Amino acid sequence: MLARLFVIFGGLFVLARLAALLVPPFIDWRGYRSDFEREASAILGRKVTVRGEATARLLPFPSVTFNDVAVAGGPDGQPAMTVETFSMDAELAPFLSGRVLIFDMRLVRPKAMIDVAADGTVDWTIRPSTPVKPEQISIEKLTVSEGEIALRHAAGGRTHLLSQVNATVSAKSLAGPWRVDGSLRIDGLRTQIAAATGRAEPDGQIRLRLRASPDAYPLVIETDGNAG
Repeated sequence: MLARLFVIFGGLFVLARLAALLVPPFIDWRGYRSDFEREASAILGRKVTVRGEATARLLPFPSVTFNDVAVAGGPDGQPAMTVETFSMDAELAPFLSGRVLIFDMRLVRPKAMIDVAADGTVDWTIRPSTPVKPEQISIEKLTVSEGEIALRHAAGGRTHLLSQVNATVSAKSLAGPWRVDGSLRIDGLRTQIAAATGRAEPDGQIRLRLRASPDAYPLVIETDGNAG
């Protein structure tokens, strides 16, 4: 599950790659809102809408910011995910050679709803038709501030809330390995977390090592194995 959440957040910055980073700075970047929404929707398989301001710059490095981003697919017509502010800074040289190096990406107050079917299937998925190869993209630093994730489990009929998610994430590529350090509240229980993954295998498996330290209990939980 945690590995799937990494992919969800990582997939967000792939969307920004398509926001015309090489357009000269004298062009009104806000005009590319519709391009961003179209390509983002194609990648996630859900309608993406930028409801707020869109700004960008080329120098001293390509940088884009989108405010109030919504991803459709939630219950009763509500968004499945919203992000108050999504911004990223990228290296230009790798971009010109067909690679994308994100050296600083920021997600402010992202909120997501994730459904887990009775057989464990997660409803969020990056479509295989995405035009971007995971190996072409790396993240030096992704900062998540005040995130919130609702996990709805069909098997037990329960919803678990991951709130106050504050973490720093890095990845050599979208296919892994990933690393995350931070804290969150699991159904209200504040917990420090540290996780690392290997590379995603063709069968969908990924090696995951997780360490959790709940503040309310004098114990540390560690697990190491494959996630699918």
